[in-house]
Amino acid sequence: MDGKKMFRKSDNVVTREIEGEVILMPLYSSSKDLNCLYTLNETAAYAWSLMDGKTALSDIKDRLMDRYEVNEAKLDKELGALIKDLRSIKAIS
Repeated sequence: MDGKKMFRKSDNVVTREIEGEVILMPLYSSSKDLNCLYTLNETAAYAWSLMDGKTALSDIKDRLMDRYEVNEAKLDKELGALIKDLRSIKAIS
């Protein structure tokens, strides 16, 4: 992972917190295109909150390591998977 990379949330995704869960809803041109809502777990929601287009991936990783007890290899794998998933739904750029 490129630690200098910065991710920005897409304007085409709405984020809502409902009963403690963070939900992402991609916006599409028509309602028939809307077929998915995405729920983030606590760790993914925290990473998502840090993706502001100004915070480097290495800083996001450091903050996650400070906040949660996780080994670095596992965090790298899970953060990489999260970024891949968010890219696939065009939630980040």
